[in-house]
Amino acid sequence: MRVATLSEMLEEVVLLGEATGMEEHAHELRGELEGRLATARAAVTGAGSPRVIALESFDPPRVGGFWIPEMISIAGGEDVAGDPGLNPAEVGWGELASLGAEVVIVLAGGALEDGQAEAMEHWEWIESLGARRAFAVAAAAAFAEPGPRLVDGVELLCHLLHPDLMDPPGNTAFITLRAPVSRQSAGR
Repeated sequence: MRVATLSEMLEEVVLLGEATGMEEHAHELRGELEGRLATARAAVTGAGSPRVIALESFDPPRVGGFWIPEMISIAGGEDVAGDPGLNPAEVGWGELASLGAEVVIVLAGGALEDGQAEAMEHWEWIESLGARRAFAVAAAAAFAEPGPRLVDGVELLCHLLHPDLMDPPGNTAFITLRAPVSRQSAGR
């Protein structure tokens, strides 16, 4: 089965449990994951929906697809570039800049620090999006593979989008991206 959404991931948990003789455990896990998603959704209900762009790559720019837009929505944001359930899409920088993003999430493919370094290399592009906040997250930790860790990713997104409403999960790291020092100095 091709898993492309969070609901499909939750169903896959049950199917795998049934196939491996762990049906009861699988149903318990699904219930736990659904409970965590409901808690995350409730924590940010009514808090406003910041406009978000999730970047999977810079050159060419590719935005999050599959379950990423759904994760952003549950976390109280509006993914203005990605399409839920569809492959990550290549979108031009000009089009991305026209979307009015308030938050940029860089889905680092390797180590978190590598994602930060890549973001700094492409800072002018990120800056052109006009977002007030930008973060790098390790995609492999809670965003890239369809499984229970996607719920950790939703909880992290809740914190990044609404830091006063939800603490970050302890097992998922992020880096707040800021303009390189040379760019900050130039603005003085």
